[in-house]
Amino acid sequence: MRVVLFGNATRQNAATRYRLVTFARMLEADGHRCQVCLPSSIDRWRRLYDGRGRASKLLYLLIVLLTRFAQLRHVPGADVVFFRGAVFPYGPTVFEYVIRLLNHRMVFDIDDAVWERPAYVTSPFLRFHDFDWIWKMARWCRHGIVGNAYLQGQLADRGCETTIVPTCVDMSVHTAKTYPRRGPGEPVVLGWTGLSDNLGYMSILEDALRRLAQKHDIALMVASNADYQLDGVRVINRRWTLEEEIGYLQQPDIGLMPLTDSKRALGKCSFKALEFMAVGTPCVISPVGMNADIVEDGVTGFLAQSPEEWYEKLERLITDAELRETMGRAARQSVAETYAHEAHYPKLKRVFEDVASS
Repeated sequence: MRVVLFGNATRQNAATRYRLVTFARMLEADGHRCQVCLPSSIDRWRRLYDGRGRASKLLYLLIVLLTRFAQLRHVPGADVVFFRGAVFPYGPTVFEYVIRLLNHRMVFDIDDAVWERPAYVTSPFLRFHDFDWIWKMARWCRHGIVGNAYLQGQLADRGCETTIVPTCVDMSVHTAKTYPRRGPGEPVVLGWTGLSDNLGYMSILEDALRRLAQKHDIALMVASNADYQLDGVRVINRRWTLEEEIGYLQQPDIGLMPLTDSKRALGKCSFKALEFMAVGTPCVISPVGMNADIVEDGVTGFLAQSPEEWYEKLERLITDAELRETMGRAARQSVAETYAHEAHYPKLKRVFEDVASS
């Protein structure tokens, strides 16, 4: 097969790396030809877009627009055209429409409830985003790849055939951590990692963290693209970079993934929790959507809904180093068995082969 794969973000983005690039590499190892089409290099994105002013961002988007036009040359004659999100982030789905005229063998991929507005994003560009993109793709594409059962159910209501492929973890990259004992004066470190737009979810456990900080020697490490502060709690802010991704997951003693019970959160694929678990860091997470499926409460992690549950379950891990290690090792084993790429690659390849032969 000759497969053209359009990613909606640079390799800085986890979904691009683990839902597109890694599977493309596996397809190539099986003898298929893959053309990966990304909007930009990481370096250009950093220089022109990340944290820059509007003029620089507009220049970046113009370059992306021209890049996308150039990438259309790969579409005619391809056996499969794969969309990992929108080809261009703003405005109407012009590129997807043109690609459909050139090649009908299209497959889309989503790992979030992309039709819902994100909870904490305030970007002025958001009003130009097409939140109906997925419903158009559901009509135009031969098949869809979705990250969890909730997304599949929403698309089934529109009569769209889909296959569940969770956002998988590369176990060769997510290597096992060690479990050094904390000495006197060394705090137990709780970790959160993600885009600053999602820091709003931390409000769920802020009161629990303040209470815990009054009683125990703890620190909160936040790896993001902006600083986070919480009165009464020692916060260690780290600026997230791809090169240090695994360190942000291994260094904390406990991983955190709080979520509100919202329509947008229901579509999330629990990837940050899976990453913590994959390196052996035990997690406390909200039982929202897929989160409730990836953790066996009390065995491979803890589920916490109310402020009291967050306090009680975090305290159990803070005060018990052996439990942290036992739970972390069980979490890593669970992810390796259930959420590694090797477990789901056959399903994705079968979808591509069916679409190519249709």
